[in-house]
Amino acid sequence: MLRKILRALAGDASQRSDTEPDSFSNPPIYRWRCECGAKSRGSDIKADTEYNAQRHQWRHGLSHPMPEVYAAE
Repeated sequence: MLRKILRALAGDASQRSDTEPDSFSNPPIYRWRCECGAKSRGSDIKADTEYNAQRHQWRHGLSHPMPEVYAAE
């Protein structure tokens, strides 16, 4: 009985197309870049990246633009 279950599971996995994303795919890596040319060194949590971009803006004064946060590919 266990072998039937394993065969069925193996058959389902082999029928999956290559274009379907895996359920265990890697999460996106978020980074920030600023108009002044500064950029992040990399982070993987969006909230941390947004906070680091905000800290960059705070260090340079109120007139400094807010850096753009984006998902790196």
